[in-house]
Amino acid sequence: MKQNTIPVLVLAILTVVCVPSVWADDSRVVQNFEIEADLNEVWKAFTTNEGTKLWWAPLVEIDNFAVGGIIRSNYNSKGKIGDATTIENTILSFDPHRMISIRPTKFPTGFPFVEAAKKQWTVFYFQKVSQKRTQITLVGLGYTDDEQSRKLREFFVAGNKFSIGKLKVALEKN
Repeated sequence: MKQNTIPVLVLAILTVVCVPSVWADDSRVVQNFEIEADLNEVWKAFTTNEGTKLWWAPLVEIDNFAVGGIIRSNYNSKGKIGDATTIENTILSFDPHRMISIRPTKFPTGFPFVEAAKKQWTVFYFQKVSQKRTQITLVGLGYTDDEQSRKLREFFVAGNKFSIGKLKVALEKN
């Protein structure tokens, strides 16, 4: 082999080794939001009963903010926690003031995307932008290309925008 063909061969090998990012998983949905609120206020809004009631749903109950803990919510203000319209999310993991991951584990009666939702989970990342500003990044994972999963993705993208909008209103008015 000629000496000057070695760099070409090395470049070809590096190209093949570095290309896998082209096949990166595109089933994730990333949404970024900034809130004019201190990171501690945002963290409390996600991890306490009082905080979640500001924005999550009219009825919210965290049984225990810990790995395996359950967050029950009900968007029907005339309902009650535990009735047929209650949603349950299980806390998969958290890193205080940095990250929370949850997975839906119980669905309200009539929810049209149950099978797709059983495969889905969400990671919330929190980053201090300034003393009074926090970035929240939501990463939805577990989506597939089937029709129900595509519809679930659209449902959650719109729902996340709505919910974080409510959080902004609740925290930015203070």
